[in-house]
Amino acid sequence: MKRILALLVCLMMIFSITACKPDNITPPVEIVDPNQQPEESETPVEEETPETNETPAEDAEGEGEDTPAEEETDTPAESTQPEDTAEVPQQITNPLAAEDYQPATGAASTLTASGIVKPGASVSALKNRTIVLYTANDQPAFTYTDENGKTVTEWAWMEKIAAEQGFMLKYTIKSKAVSLKSQRVALYAGKKLSLVQMSVDELAAGLTLSRSAVEYLNTAAETFGISKSVLAQSNNTLFAPVGNANTLWYNSALMPEGQDPNTLSQSNGWTVEQFKAAYNYAVEQKALPLLLEETLAWATLSGKSPLTLAEGKLDSNIHAKATREVWDALKTMNASLTAFQKTEGTSYTVAGGNVAFSYTAAPETAKGLTLNYAPLPSLTEGTAGTVTYTGTFLALPKYEENSESILAALSFAELWCNRYTEARAAKLQSLGITGAAYQQYCDLTETCGHLILHDAAIEKAAATYLSGLTDATVDMETAYGAAEDQLLALIATKNLYY
Repeated sequence: MKRILALLVCLMMIFSITACKPDNITPPVEIVDPNQQPEESETPVEEETPETNETPAEDAEGEGEDTPAEEETDTPAESTQPEDTAEVPQQITNPLAAEDYQPATGAASTLTASGIVKPGASVSALKNRTIVLYTANDQPAFTYTDENGKTVTEWAWMEKIAAEQGFMLKYTIKSKAVSLKSQRVALYAGKKLSLVQMSVDELAAGLTLSRSAVEYLNTAAETFGISKSVLAQSNNTLFAPVGNANTLWYNSALMPEGQDPNTLSQSNGWTVEQFKAAYNYAVEQKALPLLLEETLAWATLSGKSPLTLAEGKLDSNIHAKATREVWDALKTMNASLTAFQKTEGTSYTVAGGNVAFSYTAAPETAKGLTLNYAPLPSLTEGTAGTVTYTGTFLALPKYEENSESILAALSFAELWCNRYTEARAAKLQSLGITGAAYQQYCDLTETCGHLILHDAAIEKAAATYLSGLTDATVDMETAYGAAEDQLLALIATKNLYY
């Protein structure tokens, strides 16, 4: 990935403005409404926050046989052209990119087992087994619409797919505030979780509970449902759907004439200079130029993730030389952007038509709006922009060594990724990303996507330092010096558990 120049700049302006065991269980599923269940009392370890919206699942048969040895301390391409697919030269190989593709409405995905799980395990590895997991959030990772037009959640999908494939599924719904702690407590107490589920903003901590699946994978297999880029960047640990990334969505009506970001990105011509022109044009149109919340995404303009893995350990590039060069360029760029003044009482939204750019997975839209997307712009012409992965992830738990259980868990992970991917494809289709454009979108996210191992404590410690991007009174070198010891200590503590 190459560097990109002054996108954070816009950001700054906005800131200133504003797994499993065999059994012979006959029923295929065991799921209960979380709001009708008693409080779960699974372990004597402290959980200071009461769990809400939780479905206490029965312990799977044979759970608790193996107790972990250690005690825990809770520490630490080408871009797509959705509006003009006629010029796409490459062969369409992704089944979700077929011109006549319609999103599946049943539990089974259009995507089938790819062979990425050795030795080609799929349904056979899951038959009559039990998958046990806790959710990363009390909101489902994905939803889709069934044949009757009703919304099916991730959890309802689990029920359906377990019934269809003949395996047992037990999950416990956890709120985001306690999910990782609950999973840590369960694993350290010897509970046999099949998989760890985590949200994007807790990846650094979630990986401390996870193990690499590399010995069970055929990474050369072609898969359209499991992100091989996420696998590679996480030491073959994290399983995620294809095409789930934050990109720079924009309102085509608010772009300068003849300067379409998606079209420019096709030839790596979408640079900070073009972004600057689009930003200032939006101000002229009295539109908010950019909605952005993920500050660290802009660090990927250096070609590196700001929080990543190095030799299997958590590593920071927040203040690396290449990143500092990006910060400097963005500060300079920020000074050259036209200031935007919000109108009192006005709500600024993409759907409302008065926001030019929004860095997100999928913006809310409205009838009559033509939306498109692009990567974050590059610093120099001829290089590609970047995007960052988002959403929910699965991983094998650290203490599981039983090969049959692992193959079953990984087979479930592929089913989950495939259905998640197809739900994502349906969402993109609703935004106009269809056919060849969908394949291009996936190519972009796989080729130019960065995995940021987010951690709230680390990002909080760096907050003052990063505020220097928009606050000229903050000396970033001094601010980093003041936070460096804390940042390094947080990373070192987490690395004790990697």
